[in-house]
Amino acid sequence: MFCLSRILVLILLIFSFSFSAFGQGENPSKQGPSDPDILFRIAEEAYKDRRFYKAAESLRNFLVLYPGNSKKNRVLGLLKDCFLKLDRPEKALEVSLDLYKMEPTGELGLESYLEAGRLLAKMGEIDQAKQIFSSICRQSYSRAMAEKAALEFSGIDLLSDGEESSPEGESCREK
Repeated sequence: MFCLSRILVLILLIFSFSFSAFGQGENPSKQGPSDPDILFRIAEEAYKDRRFYKAAESLRNFLVLYPGNSKKNRVLGLLKDCFLKLDRPEKALEVSLDLYKMEPTGELGLESYLEAGRLLAKMGEIDQAKQIFSSICRQSYSRAMAEKAALEFSGIDLLSDGEESSPEGESCREK
């Protein structure tokens, strides 16, 4: 009986020390990278190793688990690149439009919108692509983006079979 009580006391002491040591752990910010950083690093490494499906999966998980994270733009940009490498232009288009919606007047958003137009043109949706390029030309947020959109119009006009150039493209190039 005496031996049993000693064993119980010993077990209680072990539990109490382990719980007190657990409760006095370091502050998580001092322990190293946080979970979003780790998940993003895993995705970047998979991308560098040309495992684009694995990278896209990790990036999607990141967006679900950490929707308000400050790296969201970088994650979406890398996800778009993964979809392009996986030959999934429709998914890359979705991501480009998401980036544009997040920052419609910023350089990143406008660049993503221009990329969406390019993707639409590659997918054969010429009229929708022209609408995007025209929209970029009409905005006054970035002259450089308007010039790029005018170049895209020129490219579409050159590739079209004997058709005359579009009036939107002409007005875009004139500005």
